[in-house]
Amino acid sequence: MSSVRVMIGVLGACVLMLGAASAQGIELPAGPNREVVSHECQACHDLSMVVASAGLTRDGWNSIIEEMTSYGLSVSADQRTQILEYLSTYLGSASASSNASR
Repeated sequence: MSSVRVMIGVLGACVLMLGAASAQGIELPAGPNREVVSHECQACHDLSMVVASAGLTRDGWNSIIEEMTSYGLSVSADQRTQILEYLSTYLGSASASSNASR
């Protein structure tokens, strides 16, 4: 009985470590305003959610920013413009299709 508990504990710890390691591996593409996007998006959620949305059009990213604002995102007009520019340029539909062809 005791060895079963130890095995379950070890297995649980391994799963937690793998999850943490995979979450830390997410990075945004290099580009102007990357730091603003990283800081503001990670204030509420992991960057994997941002990267998972890659391929949206500029209007799609604009809608996402509007949705995030309804959840509490509070940025200046300049920061909002920087975020939209970065996301549509580096994670937008044109960049997603060019990254897929590599």
